[in-house]
Amino acid sequence: MQVLYFLILLLVHPFYISTTEITLKEDRHDIKIKIFRDDLEDGLRLFFDKSISIDTELKLENRSSQVADYIKDKFQISVNKSEIIPSIDNYNLVNDLVEIYLSFETRGDINNIKVYNNILFDVFQVQKNVVLINLENQNQSHIFSYSDREKTFNY
Repeated sequence: MQVLYFLILLLVHPFYISTTEITLKEDRHDIKIKIFRDDLEDGLRLFFDKSISIDTELKLENRSSQVADYIKDKFQISVNKSEIIPSIDNYNLVNDLVEIYLSFETRGDINNIKVYNNILFDVFQVQKNVVLINLENQNQSHIFSYSDREKTFNY
């Protein structure tokens, strides 16, 4: 009975979540952000003060500069206290998810990574943003919330 109640609660009350995977390897590093398409459209609507649809691959491609501007404003990363500006390499629409692929390069050892993740907090105060970092098979993660938007990972 409790399981049924929980399932009904999930159907009645939506959840808002994004995931970010940061994979650090040698000098080239990859970031993959996954966001529900309709939530991202809501974020874009508020950010640009106009309706933006990205419900097809073509629309996503045509709106890629707006998606890039939104991501660059809402997601920042620094390595060893130096701000990094990742390049956006690709976008995919997979079912109801938008996958955004970014990359950046660094030289030398990584001692700390600071992540500022403000994706969709302007839209949903209950938003959760999960960040997973893999550096030389050392995994760390953090769940960002409305009141917790910044985290430094030390290595």
